[in-house]
Amino acid sequence: MVAENYDDRKYVATSPYDSNDPPRFGQLVETAKSAFLVELDQYFNYKTSDVTEKITSIPNIEKYALGASTGENSLQTVVNTILAYADTPDKFPMISITSANVKQKSMGIGQNLVSVVQYSPSVVGTQTENFNIDHGSDDPWYIEFTTWPGGTEDSALTSTIAFPSTAFSDATDVTAAELCNYVNTSQALFSTWSSTSSGAIRIAAGGAASANTLAKYIEITDGTTELLTALGFTVGDSDTYLSTTNVPRRRYVSAADMVINIDVITDSLTTRTELSDLVFSFFSYYMEKRRFQFFGRSYFDRDLDPEEWFHIILKNQFLWSTEITKPRQGGEQYDQIYAIRGSIPIFIEDFIDKTVTAPAFVDNAPRTINPEYGGSDPGYPGSSSITSPDGDYFQGINYKK
Repeated sequence: MVAENYDDRKYVATSPYDSNDPPRFGQLVETAKSAFLVELDQYFNYKTSDVTEKITSIPNIEKYALGASTGENSLQTVVNTILAYADTPDKFPMISITSANVKQKSMGIGQNLVSVVQYSPSVVGTQTENFNIDHGSDDPWYIEFTTWPGGTEDSALTSTIAFPSTAFSDATDVTAAELCNYVNTSQALFSTWSSTSSGAIRIAAGGAASANTLAKYIEITDGTTELLTALGFTVGDSDTYLSTTNVPRRRYVSAADMVINIDVITDSLTTRTELSDLVFSFFSYYMEKRRFQFFGRSYFDRDLDPEEWFHIILKNQFLWSTEITKPRQGGEQYDQIYAIRGSIPIFIEDFIDKTVTAPAFVDNAPRTINPEYGGSDPGYPGSSSITSPDGDYFQGINYKK
């Protein structure tokens, strides 16, 4: 019987293959190739018994800027390049990743603007994992905070999140992921808990039972002293959607339909067959646990700078096509090189957020984002109130759409 860890079936971030060369907005081809490089590399090094039993040769995975149409000539070019250049790793088996073609995908009419976006107000603890919340008492530790589930101060609601020691397998050594998973799945309806890249706890306003509105607020109002100390929170910690450090931003998109070529190159016909089967399984089966999608790290880490908002969707149409056999130079023991080319159509979109520096409307309430540009806002210290526009365009509603 084969066991399954259902916790693995979720969206996760695709990290850059080279930390010194992260994905950049607009580089759709390079971003896609790097994502496939990382994911295939992880697949062939996957630490699960069902995979390690199948893999006898770990391939050398490289990516090349040799985009061409699918066919024998382009595959021949890749093989010739690998054999000819002295600085190319002559290590087989090898998987080569190249792009074939790119077709621009329009996501709207007339502009690339997607939406005005803003992070939910949040408070972040000063302590990092792992946390000791073992209090050895029947009375659980708790933390109390206020949010605006309805989007206005009149809808203010107090939430109390309890932390019994029995909620964790080892309450003396709780990771940030374990703590956030416990709260999000069994406690929180009006907030969302997550961990920062450093392992601290972030409590953001807005949850499953909150209104879909940008006007949000959160404030720590009470809690067990030992718990607040352990997590690094202080009564009075607060944040609002009017904060000058978390202003609305305009999100733009660049998108394309693309075909990625995957070339398996070996010096053994048997190895080529085995590896091609494993690569096919990667696209047809193993990526199902990821819903056949790759995500940039900014979907899971809001503190990332520069941001990575790429999103790749596999179209579930992987195809093995061209096969070639080429004599190897030098007359070595394995004198033949065997290659096969596969292709996978994908959709990729990449986003960039730009800070708004001119008057904007948020939740139908006219206000200026940054007072330093000459405006004022009722939520900023020392600012004066704003008079709503008169006439039929009151409250910033777009009647022309």
